[in-house]
Amino acid sequence: MSMMTAAPEWNVPYVFKGATIIDDTHSWTGGRRLADLFNEKLLSFRLGKRQKSFFGDRVQFEKDCNHIQATINDFLSWTTSIDNNSLPIDHPLYQYSNEEYFAYADYMHLPELFENDDQHPLIHMIKWSDIGLKDRSGKESTLWIGSQGSHTPCHYDTYGINFVAQIVGKKRWLLFPPESPIGQLQTRIPYEESSVYIDIEPSVLGKFKDIDVYDVTLEPGDVLFVPKHWWHFVSSLDTITISVNSWLEQPDDHVERIKEMLVRQIMISTMLSHDYPCDQWLNHNEIVTDPATNLTLLSSLLTNTDVQEPPPKRPRNIITTANHVNEQRLTSTLFGSIGLTPSNDNGFSDASDDEILLKRLLRAMTASDTIDLIYNKLLSV
Repeated sequence: MSMMTAAPEWNVPYVFKGATIIDDTHSWTGGRRLADLFNEKLLSFRLGKRQKSFFGDRVQFEKDCNHIQATINDFLSWTTSIDNNSLPIDHPLYQYSNEEYFAYADYMHLPELFENDDQHPLIHMIKWSDIGLKDRSGKESTLWIGSQGSHTPCHYDTYGINFVAQIVGKKRWLLFPPESPIGQLQTRIPYEESSVYIDIEPSVLGKFKDIDVYDVTLEPGDVLFVPKHWWHFVSSLDTITISVNSWLEQPDDHVERIKEMLVRQIMISTMLSHDYPCDQWLNHNEIVTDPATNLTLLSSLLTNTDVQEPPPKRPRNIITTANHVNEQRLTSTLFGSIGLTPSNDNGFSDASDDEILLKRLLRAMTASDTIDLIYNKLLSV
């Protein structure tokens, strides 16, 4: 099967307008259509405190949030309630005020969500052909459902390139190039295999006021292209937001898998040797694999012939959008000019001096340039 790659000029984010991703005759406004498609299926919603200011508060990682099982009908009744007294006392979100908390059902890979039921209607409604991804459907898509204030912490995706379709409501995206100075705040605690996070402290935001940022608000019907390894922070602006996305594997992802296994070995070995709790060092749903297993997996990756060098003869096709789709190349602005107001929350930590030093060591050991050096040394011996 051929690999789809972005055109050379797609070296910055693009927004595509006029593409139809959901092929459905019913209206999706308000989320009722999705509730009908899911019936009363329980989903995992992440409940976190709504930010006092956009991008200006201490990071709330998934591990810092509560996780509640609820249906989409539960979610819709909660988002539209005036106060929690209007909800039944047995409502799963009863104890969380929608003025103080956000609810986010995120990273929901549709085949897993529907237990590999290829015949579910939503699987066939999602079509990426207008974007040039003719063989992609809901089978290769991920669903995101959030309330106002729900957000994804600033991070970049380790693998692939990303297309995101906004279906309901508006979301604001802040994107930074891979070489952005904001990467100085990179952290691998909490560890997640496919995501590298930024640990933002409100007090340091002023340091980055002169760096480039791509600031875009996606509306229903928009599709965003995120190039590989671009940092991004995403926040829901409306009462109800629904998005779908699809990640596309790229030629050098095999190298990234080796590097991620190196990071995993460092992180897990350190965590276990110091007897630190998994729920503080690993992101939600990340599985602990023992160091011996990690070494076995690393050895397998290194000895795989496809790992030693990219397969040059594998056919690759340049992604070409449909004629009726309008491409808009985004331009940058200065981070300090987009009106962000840091909060007064300085993220007080009760960690010991030894733990703070250990985390500094891990930040150095898992930094991209350090992992690149280890990778290159491994291949040279």
